[in-house]
Amino acid sequence: PDLNFHNPDVQAAVLAAARFWLERGVDGFRLDTVNFYFHDLALRSNPPAPADAAVNTVPRSNPYGFQLHLYDKTRPENLGFLEKLRALLDQYPGTTTVGELGIDNDVAETTAAYTEAGKRLHMVYGFDLLAPNVTAVDIRQAVERTEAGLGSGWISWALSNHDFPRVISRWGYADVAALAAPMLIALATTLRGSPCLYQGDELGLIEADVPFERLQDPYGKTFWPEFKGRDGCRTPMPWAAQAPFSGFSDVDPWLPIPADHAHAAVDRQAADPASPLNRIRHFLAWRRGEASLRHGTIRFFDAPAPVLLFQRGDDRLCAFNLGREAVEVTLPHAGHVLQESGFEADLSGQTLTLPPLGAAFLADS
Repeated sequence: PDLNFHNPDVQAAVLAAARFWLERGVDGFRLDTVNFYFHDLALRSNPPAPADAAVNTVPRSNPYGFQLHLYDKTRPENLGFLEKLRALLDQYPGTTTVGELGIDNDVAETTAAYTEAGKRLHMVYGFDLLAPNVTAVDIRQAVERTEAGLGSGWISWALSNHDFPRVISRWGYADVAALAAPMLIALATTLRGSPCLYQGDELGLIEADVPFERLQDPYGKTFWPEFKGRDGCRTPMPWAAQAPFSGFSDVDPWLPIPADHAHAAVDRQAADPASPLNRIRHFLAWRRGEASLRHGTIRFFDAPAPVLLFQRGDDRLCAFNLGREAVEVTLPHAGHVLQESGFEADLSGQTLTLPPLGAAFLADS
């Protein structure tokens, strides 16, 4: 249903529903399409989109991309309602909000407005890193653009979610999934912001190929075969490699579990110290004690493609090799590699050699 948020009674009812759950002890809310709540009060029609316009990363076959969405989302009244919601959450210390912000332009400006500190949402995530074939340059530009316009706000970075193909497949790493997965999650959790990790990425799951007869997503059924929908990233979590339906269910679940997902099941990876799951667990446990990686500022340095090089806070240098070949990087200053992160790299003076799809974390000498 599209609720009429111009009606004060509707706003009051939504806030009452939020209070109901807050009273029950929830830690907060993930708010879908958080900039879509209000439509234009005059019900003006959106203008048609130019043929070359990219509208929120949707395929051109989707009618959503036929319009410039001026009047059905990101209306100014939306911010006033979010201030009421924030005032409610402030009555429950320790609660938080994360909003999905689907915008087509003015990304940094809108993100800053929606996350103004102490006033609206605690954080939002956008779509910059959910695109296909993202490069180190793309990541740097997206983060620097966001940082420059964020003001007092806060961002949540995500590489995968329920609406886009899994990052392992989307960025072209399906054949080296076990090697790429730890690097990608380390990257997502060391950018400045709150990371949002998608289930199964810690196993290195690739995008599932769901046959048409098993599709559940209306988008996939409508736009097949040009767009197969979003079910490929929504298949059930594989818990046990040899169990029926990979231990997810006692009966056939709503989407099939591919054989290559079963081979990457949690029980199999948990028993292998070198698995993506255990490497990622090790890294995240180490990161928890690294204040600079959680709270520090971020500053990027020039590096050869496909390397991403940045510093968090005053004392942690982070380097990521998004490529399949080893690469040498000249560091901006001397340091030593923190092998306890679980990532290894060779350092000679200020020359760092990163392995394929590798990462390194360094402290000042």
